[in-house]
Amino acid sequence: MKIPPNLVIPDPKLTNYLLVYQPKDDKSEYLALAGYTLDNWPSLKLDIIEAVKGSDVAEVIPTDWGTRFKVKSEWYGPNGRLVKVITIWQQDEASSLVKFITLYPDKS
Repeated sequence: MKIPPNLVIPDPKLTNYLLVYQPKDDKSEYLALAGYTLDNWPSLKLDIIEAVKGSDVAEVIPTDWGTRFKVKSEWYGPNGRLVKVITIWQQDEASSLVKFITLYPDKS
C-alpha cells in the first residue's frame, strides 16, 4: 500500500518540536547531523514530504481517531549526509488530509 496523498506537516511540528532540543526522545541532534536547523526548517519540511510522497507504507495502525501510517524513508540533508527515518502520519476519519505526527531515526 502507498501512503495516501495530501500530506500535511504543521510548521510548529518542526519549529517547536523536531528542531528544538527535547530532554526526552530528542530528534534535533540527529537532524542537525544532516544540516537541519531552525534557520532552514522549510527545507526539512519539503524534504520529508518529497521523501514520503508515493512511498510504501511499512505498517497501518487503526486508531479510535483514524488510521496511522508508518513509513520508512531516506534522503540527503543540506550537508549531503544521508537521513534514514521512520515517519508516522495520521489520516483522521472525516478528513482527506494525512497529517505528520513525528519521526525518529531508522536504526534497522
